[in-house]
Amino acid sequence: MMVDVHERPRATVRDVQGQLARIQAAGRFATRRASPVDDLRLSVKGVGRIAWPITSVTARRLCRVARPARHGFKDETRLDRRVRDTWEIPKNRISIDGRTWRNTLRPQLDQIRRDLGLPEGCRLKASLHSLLVYEPGQFFLTHQDSEKTDEMIATLVVILPSDFTGGAMVVEHHDERRIFRGARGKLAFVAFYADCRHQVRPVTQGYRVALTYNLTLEGDAAAGVGAPPEQVDALTQAVRGFFNTPRPPRWSHDTPGEPPDRLVYLLDHEYTRRGLAWSRLKNADAARGAVLREVARRLDCEIFLALVDVHEIWGCEEEDFGDYGYGRRRGWRDRRWGWGHGEDEEERRPRRTVTPALVDLQDSDVELRHWVGTGGRPDGIDSRVDPAELCYTKASVDFEPFASEYEGYMGNWGNTVERWYHRAAVVLWPRERTFVIRARMSARWAIGEVASALRRQDGEAARRQAESLRPFWTQVARQDDRRGVFERTLWVAARLDDQNLAASLLEPFALTRLTPSAASRLIDLLDRYGLDWCRTVLGRWTAGNRPDGGAERGTWLASALPGLCQSLCAATGPAACDLAQWLVTEQWGWLTERWRACREYENPKDTFDELTSLASPMLGLLESSLVAGRPDVRDEIVAFSSSAEAGAPIGALVNLLRTARTAYGRRARSLGLKPLHDHAVADLTARLAAAPRGPDDWSISTRVRCTCTLCATLTRFLQASDQVRLEWPLAKDQRAHVHRAVESHGLPVSHTTRRSGRPFTLVLVKTDALFQREAGERKVWQSDLRWLTRSANVF
Repeated sequence: MMVDVHERPRATVRDVQGQLARIQAAGRFATRRASPVDDLRLSVKGVGRIAWPITSVTARRLCRVARPARHGFKDETRLDRRVRDTWEIPKNRISIDGRTWRNTLRPQLDQIRRDLGLPEGCRLKASLHSLLVYEPGQFFLTHQDSEKTDEMIATLVVILPSDFTGGAMVVEHHDERRIFRGARGKLAFVAFYADCRHQVRPVTQGYRVALTYNLTLEGDAAAGVGAPPEQVDALTQAVRGFFNTPRPPRWSHDTPGEPPDRLVYLLDHEYTRRGLAWSRLKNADAARGAVLREVARRLDCEIFLALVDVHEIWGCEEEDFGDYGYGRRRGWRDRRWGWGHGEDEEERRPRRTVTPALVDLQDSDVELRHWVGTGGRPDGIDSRVDPAELCYTKASVDFEPFASEYEGYMGNWGNTVERWYHRAAVVLWPRERTFVIRARMSARWAIGEVASALRRQDGEAARRQAESLRPFWTQVARQDDRRGVFERTLWVAARLDDQNLAASLLEPFALTRLTPSAASRLIDLLDRYGLDWCRTVLGRWTAGNRPDGGAERGTWLASALPGLCQSLCAATGPAACDLAQWLVTEQWGWLTERWRACREYENPKDTFDELTSLASPMLGLLESSLVAGRPDVRDEIVAFSSSAEAGAPIGALVNLLRTARTAYGRRARSLGLKPLHDHAVADLTARLAAAPRGPDDWSISTRVRCTCTLCATLTRFLQASDQVRLEWPLAKDQRAHVHRAVESHGLPVSHTTRRSGRPFTLVLVKTDALFQREAGERKVWQSDLRWLTRSANVF
C-alpha cells in the first residue's frame, strides 16, 4: 500500500491545506471584454432591426413588446418587482444573424475561457436566454443564477451600446467584488461563474439594454490543468503524512487517536446537484481537483466529489438589530433576496441584512451527500465528517449562508448565530481502508460486500471483513433501517461458519425485524449453529433494552408472530418447532410484564387505554400458541386475563372479545376465549344488579398510590360519602403535591387555592362529574352485556 511507505512521514491537515492553497489557477471569477458592434445584426419581433447605438425611442419600443422579468426562488419562478424590476424579451422574439455574429462571439468566448481559467482542452458555448431592458429606476437585487442545464458553468451578459448612467453590474465571490459597466459605442461582454452573487444597480438615466446567455462547457475542465511537479510532489507527501499521523487528543489527558480515515477538502466554488462533475470544476477548484486525482493515483486512494451540508454555531457580539430586539429570530433568511422566510408572503420586502459580528466558532456539523466518482457515476451515501478529516482553503464563514438564525442573550448563554451552507468537496481515502470506511457509512453496503465474498466462496475474506465490522457494527446497523439489511445479515451469519462472529453481526437487531419471510433464513441459522445458540441470540433481541418500543413489539406479536411460528413448525426436524414454542413462551412473559406495568398507572383511563392497545398482541399470541402446539400457554393467557391478579377493567376484557370477533370472525372459537366471555357476562350482570349510586353518596373509591400523610388525608376525604368540600391550609410544596395527586389519578375533584391568610388554603370540591361518569359507565355496561349475549355462540 503506497501510503504506508518506509519513512512513514507525519503531517497535519494544516500541512495539506497549505499545499492546496499554493495551487492556484490563472483565471478570475468574472471578466469583462469589449468589442465593436459591427457584426451584431439584431432584430426583435414587433420592433424590427435594432440600430446602434440604441436610442431612447427604440428602447421605449422594446419595453412595449417586453414583459416584466421574473426571477427564480428555490424551485419557483416569481414575479416581484421589489426584487427584480426590469423588462424581458424572450429569445423566441429575438433574431440574430448567426453567420456574422459568430465572427465576434467565438473569439470573445475563447478569451473569456482563458480569463476564467478554463483550460485549452475545452470550449464555451453560449445559448441565448433573453434580452433585458432597464429603464430609469429599474434594478435587480443581489442573487445567484440558477444552472439551467447540467453543463452550465457561467453566465454571459452582453451590454449593448446605448446612452445610460447607473445600472452597474456588481459581481461578488467570497470577499472579492468587481464592478462592470457598459462600453461607450461598443459591446461589453461581462462573464462570471454561475455561483457568483451579482446585482444590477438602479439605472439613473437612459436605458440599459443587454443580451443574456447561458455559458455551457464542452470538453473536460479538468483536462490539462494542474500544478508544477514540485507542488504535486509536496501535496503527495503531505497527504501521505496526513493518513499516517494519529489524530490529536481532544483533551489534555487523552491519548492520540487513530489516523483519520478520509481527507475531505471543501472546494472554493459552489455547485448544484446537477452541476457537480469533475469536468465542470471551476477555476482553482479544477486545478486542485486535478492534482488531488494525481495524488490519489500515486497513493492508491479512492477519490470522489460530494455535495456538503455545513451547519455552524457562532458566538457573536451584540450589534444594532433595529426592530428585531433580543431573543430568538426564528425562520431563516434567504441569501439571494435578504428577506425572512418566517414572514407572511404579503409582507416580504427587501431589507437590510442583519449580520452580527461573529466572534468564535462554538460548534459545527458537516455531512456529505450526493457522491460522484471519477467516472461521473453517483456513488457513496450520506455520512458525517469527523473534524479531523476536514480541510479547506476557504472557510465556510467566508461564504454567504443559505440560511441563518440569530439568538440573543438568554440569561444562561450569550448571543449566537446558527448558519447553514451548501458546499462541495473532494473526498479521498487509502484504497485498503475502503471497506471499513464505506461500511461506517452504510450497513447495507457492508453486509452486501461480505455476502459477495461468500458467494465467491471466499470464506476467509468474508470472515476478515465481518471481523473488521465489530468495533462499529452495532451503531451503523441500528442507523441503517433500509429494507434488506436484516435479511441479508441473517443470510451472511448462517454462512460464516463462525458462531461468535455470526452472533456479533446479529446483535444490533430487534425481534420486530423477524418476519415470516425471514423464517427460512432463521432455519438456516438453526441448522448451522443449533437451538441453544438461536435462543441466546433471540433472547438478546427480546431483552427489555432492545430498540423496539412496546407499540412496535405489540404490532409484531399481532401481525408477524403467528406466520413466523407457522413457517417454523412447517420445517423438517423438531428444532424449528421447539424454537417457535420458545418464542411463544418468551413473548407471553413479556406481555404479562407489560400488563402488570399498566396496572401501576395512577390514572385509570391510562390503564384502560394501555390494556386496550394490548388486545391485538394478545390475540396474536393466542393464535401463535396454537400454531406452535402450546395450548397450555393459550389456556394460561385466558385464565390470567380474567383473574384477580390481572385486575383488568371489565371494559378492557370486553374490548378484547370484540377485537377477536372482528379480526377472526367464527375462527375466534379456536382461541379458547369462552371462559373469558363467561367471566365478562357474570361480572357485568353483577354490576348492573347492584343499586346505582344514591344522590347523596359522594364517596370516590379510587386508591391513591402515594402513602404519605397528605395523600392519606386526601384518601379519607375521597372515601367519605357525606363530605363534598375540604378546605385545607397547606404550604406551597404541599399544595403542589396534592394538586399532582388529583390530576394524575383523574379524580372528579376541583382543586383551587384561596390566597388569603398564611399558609394559603387548598380548596377541594367533589364535582358532579362523579355521577355523570358512573351513569355513563352503566350505559356502556348495558350495551356490552347485550353484545355479549348476542355473540355467545361465537366463543
